[in-house]
Amino acid sequence: MQKPSTGKPEESGTGFETTAQAYLELLASRGIEYFFGNAGTDFASIVDAFALRQSRGKTFPQPIAVPHEIPLVSMAYGYYMITGKPPAAMVHVGVGTANGLGALMAASKGRVPMLFSAGRTPITEAGDAASRRVFIHWGQESFDQAGMLREYVKWDYELRRSDQLETVVDRALTVAMSEPRGPVYLMLPLEVMAAPFAAENFRPRPRYDLPRFQPAAQKVEDAARLLRQAEFPLIITSSVGRTSAAVDALAELAESGKVGVVSFNPDFMNLPLDHPCHLGFFPHTLIPLADLILVVECDVPWYPNQIKPEESTPIIQIGVDPLYGDYPIRGFHSDLTLQGDPVLTLSEISRSLKRQGFNEKRLAAREKKLQEIHETLRHTLQQKAQNAANDVPIDMSWVALNINQRLGADTIVVNEYDNSMREQPNLLAGRYFSSPHAGYLGWGLGAALGAKLACPDDTVIATVGDGCYLFGVPSACHAVSAMYQLPILIVVNNNQRWEAVRRGTRALHPDGWAARTNNFPLSDVAPAACYEKICEAFGGYGERVEHPDQIKPALDRALDVVQTEKRQALLNIISK
Repeated sequence: MQKPSTGKPEESGTGFETTAQAYLELLASRGIEYFFGNAGTDFASIVDAFALRQSRGKTFPQPIAVPHEIPLVSMAYGYYMITGKPPAAMVHVGVGTANGLGALMAASKGRVPMLFSAGRTPITEAGDAASRRVFIHWGQESFDQAGMLREYVKWDYELRRSDQLETVVDRALTVAMSEPRGPVYLMLPLEVMAAPFAAENFRPRPRYDLPRFQPAAQKVEDAARLLRQAEFPLIITSSVGRTSAAVDALAELAESGKVGVVSFNPDFMNLPLDHPCHLGFFPHTLIPLADLILVVECDVPWYPNQIKPEESTPIIQIGVDPLYGDYPIRGFHSDLTLQGDPVLTLSEISRSLKRQGFNEKRLAAREKKLQEIHETLRHTLQQKAQNAANDVPIDMSWVALNINQRLGADTIVVNEYDNSMREQPNLLAGRYFSSPHAGYLGWGLGAALGAKLACPDDTVIATVGDGCYLFGVPSACHAVSAMYQLPILIVVNNNQRWEAVRRGTRALHPDGWAARTNNFPLSDVAPAACYEKICEAFGGYGERVEHPDQIKPALDRALDVVQTEKRQALLNIISK
């Protein structure tokens, strides 16, 4: 059996005593800046390797201890949202994997690459210094530890030998970063991590070239021709705004072709709300008007049980994986499918449109219709928010409008509530992130902390409901904020219930007992805790807000704490 490290510090230039030491050095050489960890006994060699690196002044990857796996995975998610760099995360064997699985589902559907790893219960019962030594080492072992998450990762593997470390890690990172991106899972047995490492120096970079998807040239021409001929084409998107370049490409296509854009269930800022081609956030009133629909990076472009396009309406689907092959059922048809990088695809269609030319009369008619719809939309949204200025309990649209007045180029909004940019035209590309479409709740707090870690000089605002706040393991999030000086503002819209449950019940049973009696069992979160006190317990600022005229001064006080005092803050807003 291979013997683990003696624990003596390695001498500079003598290589690595353990696989764990080599693993951290390899991650550093691959550009991994942060290592999000929730440690257990399986971390022993990792802990020792970090201690060695710190004694030598090596700062990356920086270990970030997170007291629960949900915010751990969510922080890694938020860090990637801002940087575009894959993070490393590690949890405790199968039990930690299970705790983080919900957040990993969100990362999977959000196409977030991360090296998600876990220790493994020691393989051996005796004969190795790393063999089993406590009772949990028997009870924790799984027949197939990766089986519980295999549906939600692109690749999984167990490191079996120290000499395969570089190959395994490089493959993991390359698979994670290849399109469509997503998490991968690597199990790290304690005996292997503690074993001596005798390999030569690592390559300076992986010998893998990431493929880039580019749409077929003829399909680009066909899409441009259909766009040129349509009377009222419509773009529906949810996720094109993953990059600011994609937002620019979408805006260019919309402007040049006078094409309306609906940002349906957006998890990013796809097109500025004040852009003349922005037609709102719900396509169902516009679909009957459209004689061509482009579905761009959108998994669900409409709800077929409510409305769907006419059979004669051509449907073009565009994206890295435009047919969403990882969805078990998705019946939105595609008459023309363009698979590729959305920046390349949209830009190529714009260039093709310019080559083919436009019917100016048709273009002018499109522009006039867009202007009418857009102006009505903006007036309606603003008027609704202003009309709610005196509502008690407080209306979320009034809160969002006041947040908008405080948004700057250095502000990031992470939303896990109904704050879907309707009242926030000041949001910029790459500065708004909303709930991933897996439907996993509890993502927002950790994602906001990950964003703050990535952009420490920016102001990060997390807007969440009280249900999502509780799902996010708030004590762990407040602890991380204090531990690593990551001051963020958390706005809790506290209606003391899960409103989505009530809405769903009313929609299915409009004349049912719940609707008739206004009694919705299993949907209340009352009486609510004083959430502001939880923040205060970790050295932050907390305030309860009950009246709409308190919103402005409360936001100003909380933001001053975050920006000037560098402390976290929470506003507990009693809302509808």
